Amino acid sequence: MVERDVLLGLLAVTAGSADGWSYFGLGHAFVANMTGNTVFLGMSIFQKHGDPLHFFISLACYAAGVITGSLLTRNISAASDSDLWPRAVSRTLLLEALLLLLAEAGWISARMHIHLTLSSGFLSIPLDLLLGTVAFAIGLQSAAMLQLKIPGIVTTYISGTWTSLMNGLVRIKRRPPTQERQFEQRLRMQAAILAVYFLSAVFTGLLFRYLPSGVGALSALSVLFVAAYGLLRRSSPPA
Repeated sequence: MVERDVLLGLLAVTAGSADGWSYFGLGHAFVANMTGNTVFLGMSIFQKHGDPLHFFISLACYAAGVITGSLLTRNISAASDSDLWPRAVSRTLLLEALLLLLAEAGWISARMHIHLTLSSGFLSIPLDLLLGTVAFAIGLQSAAMLQLKIPGIVTTYISGTWTSLMNGLVRIKRRPPTQERQFEQRLRMQAAILAVYFLSAVFTGLLFRYLPSGVGALSALSVLFVAAYGLLRRSSPPA
């Protein structure tokens, strides 16, 4: 389903750019890569200059986002071939978009020193709040995408997509001819998700260099478009 695949790619943009935003701007912690946060949190315990706070905030808020997203989508039924995905998924993504927009507004405020200056010792407080907000939002997306049960496709934690793609490339010739085309399409989608995730990180680096105040907009607007499209499409009567 090309329409759904394009939207999944935009969600990968959200996750990739949010991870870059959080790591370079919100305390050197990830909001989608919980593997990295878990390693850093463990190592920071015995490091003389270790700072486990940011990793803990991100892990805790991501977990809370996953729980919330799972509750919001717990009663959905599988979408038919003619449907994009259940409406509850789009509503959950809309909540994610609103949270990311709020985080972007807070990021702009911090960058412009409206309420706090860089010399203030309290600057880390709003940045920690932004980190938690973004991690919670990405947790919402992770839970919503998990409910779709798309084999081998994950838009937030990319290690799973890498593993599925490499495993699939090895096993592609072992599939029955009737399943080979569908399997190849899935592999192409996995490769596309990885490429989009990488390119979104590249573009986030570009924004950090030339327009740092707009870094969060890439994450927020990508998922906002997906959520709005899903809600409008689902609410439109069939042609």
